[in-house]
Amino acid sequence: MLKKSLISIIILLSLPMAASAAQKFVCNVTHSTENESGVVQSEQSADSVLVDDGNIFTITPEGMGEKTSPALKTVKTPDGGQIMTAKGLDGMMYAKFSDSYVMRNSKEGYIYTNCKASQ
Repeated sequence: MLKKSLISIIILLSLPMAASAAQKFVCNVTHSTENESGVVQSEQSADSVLVDDGNIFTITPEGMGEKTSPALKTVKTPDGGQIMTAKGLDGMMYAKFSDSYVMRNSKEGYIYTNCKASQ
């Protein structure tokens, strides 16, 4: 009986521990705004942190604090691809596709691209 208990403990200890699926990235960001006349202005910055939890991502746009997307749902595109999207309670649309992340409404948006894994 003791031998079985010891074997069970050894097996349990040797199993891999479940790790968080969250991945941290450093990305380039393009921030664009559209004024009342329809003129679009954009500016780029580098080294912005993004955390991807699979079907949720978190960003920290300058001056807006931390923003977390709602749970994203996968949608098929007409060309057979996939995009993950959701509309937030904050009126923003969130999307994730081809290693790019987007948060935008009709007048302002943030596009995170060229993301590299970070420690």
